[in-house]
Amino acid sequence: MIKLNAIGAQLGAIEGVSAMTDITGFGLLGHLLEMTTGSNLSMELYYDKVPILASARQYAAERIIPDATYRNWNAYSPFVQFEAGVNVMEAFNILPDPQTNGGLLVAVKETAMAQIKQLFSDNGYEDFLEPIGKVTAKHEKGIYVK
Repeated sequence: MIKLNAIGAQLGAIEGVSAMTDITGFGLLGHLLEMTTGSNLSMELYYDKVPILASARQYAAERIIPDATYRNWNAYSPFVQFEAGVNVMEAFNILPDPQTNGGLLVAVKETAMAQIKQLFSDNGYEDFLEPIGKVTAKHEKGIYVK
């Protein structure tokens, strides 16, 4: 939420980018589900790789959560599975949170990762070089939070 998605047009021009959306009021989970459902695939989301502001963790721990977070979760919960080791209460409060600045969620083919990382580095997005998940073949759930 601290950096605008000013490189969206450049990302869209890269052949290895297969999907891209801005994360808005549906939260990260909602937009991941939009991508996986539309492509008939599933996603492994690496919770420890999702950049989370320290203050967001603090508010989640204090249960200061927007009401729309719960509405989002109620819509997504049948399609999400938390794996062992994930802080489920925190993830439940953060992943469907509707408070965003429209940051981009980008699905990238592995063959384009070097080009994407270079573009990110060249534009000051070094904090976002690490992928937060992996697209997989379709499984029972759309998202597996690991």
